[in-house]
Amino acid sequence: MIISGVALIKRLTIIACVTAAIFAGCKAEYITDSRSAPYVVDSGVGIGKRWEDKSGPAPQLNAEGLAEDGIHDPDNEAMAVLQEPRDAMAAFPLDRSGAVDWVKALDLGVITPRADIDGNADMVVMDMDVTFKDTGEMPWVTFTHTAHTEWLGCDTCHADIFVPKIGANEVSMDSLFAGEYCGRCHGAVAFGLAVCERCHNTQQNSAKEKSSAVGPAPSSR
Repeated sequence: MIISGVALIKRLTIIACVTAAIFAGCKAEYITDSRSAPYVVDSGVGIGKRWEDKSGPAPQLNAEGLAEDGIHDPDNEAMAVLQEPRDAMAAFPLDRSGAVDWVKALDLGVITPRADIDGNADMVVMDMDVTFKDTGEMPWVTFTHTAHTEWLGCDTCHADIFVPKIGANEVSMDSLFAGEYCGRCHGAVAFGLAVCERCHNTQQNSAKEKSSAVGPAPSSR
């Protein structure tokens, strides 16, 4: 019988927790079906541990309350049945700014996005990187389609936001801060533009072979 890597990890996790339950009082009911059982906490309160970016001080979840977000009506009686973001995302991994690291949450199995509203379709994941080289003295930006198409369809971005043609998109930091291109999501529902290293992630002259270069190489001056 061949056991997949994920299934093996689940079995080892169960064995480890049962052993700990015998010798250290581990509560076996906190085992989940997630690939990241040690990271998931029930109701977001006090159980398990949260993955953290160890490059700096431990971040705190940066999430507005429903009554203060400018979207929900604090006087609406339905507010009583809504879950506060701080509770809903208490176990989610964070980046150094305190924003939810959605890619890490997906990788750890904390979230399992649906490909369609019914949850019956399969994700169509595209493994192609695009490297933006017109970044001045900053590291190049390598955009990975994989991380985005694991939960987004191609028509989310193409062709209303990005024209799928080399040189057709004049992306700049000014345009991103104005809510265009990547700024449609980043700074709104995805990590903010101040976490520079999340995008400027490729040392100049070291782009992957599978990458497609976009824009001129930065000047040596």
